Amino acid sequence: MLSMLRFLTILIIGSSLAFGAGDGDVIDFVKKKLAQNKGVKIIEVKVAEKLPIPGVKGWSAYVMEAKLELKRGKESRKIGFETILFVSKNLITTELVDRKTGRDIRSVLQPKLPEDIYSKSHLLYGNEDAEHKLILFSDPLCPFCRMYVPGLMKAVKEHPKKLALYYYHLPLSAIHPASDTLVRVMEVAKARGEKSLVEKLYSIDIDPQLKDEKKILEIVEKKTGFKATPSEIHDKRVEKVILHDRITARKLLVTGTPTIFADGKKDITREKYKSFIK
Repeated sequence: MLSMLRFLTILIIGSSLAFGAGDGDVIDFVKKKLAQNKGVKIIEVKVAEKLPIPGVKGWSAYVMEAKLELKRGKESRKIGFETILFVSKNLITTELVDRKTGRDIRSVLQPKLPEDIYSKSHLLYGNEDAEHKLILFSDPLCPFCRMYVPGLMKAVKEHPKKLALYYYHLPLSAIHPASDTLVRVMEVAKARGEKSLVEKLYSIDIDPQLKDEKKILEIVEKKTGFKATPSEIHDKRVEKVILHDRITARKLLVTGTPTIFADGKKDITREKYKSFIK
């Protein structure tokens, strides 16, 4: 899959690509690039959303969705993925950076929120009818999350009528593998009505590079007193939640943690919630 995505990371400058003509040209471009891989069968490519770029003239952000069938020898499997293309007339690229701030333009894009984003199953703290709703994508072993999230949770618990926190898992397993097991433990704890464990796992002392699931569960039990079994953390319900959260993050163009949305809008400062409780 990485080799296919590399096709979309190349900056293309060619007068023969008349992207200004419409979405069809962008779709054709993606199909041609994917078709260069003989092990790929294209099922569908479409423009999921076309977003304006605040403060940038002449460019649009295309959220592309693709459904493919990968073939390796006799084996084949279907996959789906999303990516962003930045388009301006006959130019197309997957990266666009503000040269003054050095900020990736992706960070300011605002896709439509999924209809089920404020589901009860994701409400961690605060009241469902609170005045302000916060959406958080986080990883308990992300250093920035460990500094930021406990304070956010504390504020929500202290102001439940003002704030509601909807928590989404985004374990960055490639950077700290142990987080994948921890977020699963969180889901088991939530199902048992022990939401406080979510907070505790942001301060647990554990090697982020640890991959031994059994050892991770032993450490959690020793440090917090909460016991979860391998079968529990791999229950179908848990698997479904983890997958749902990853897909939601992908649709909202969330790639890093912590990422927070305040009242439906991405909050780059991560401090907006403080103004709600002054």
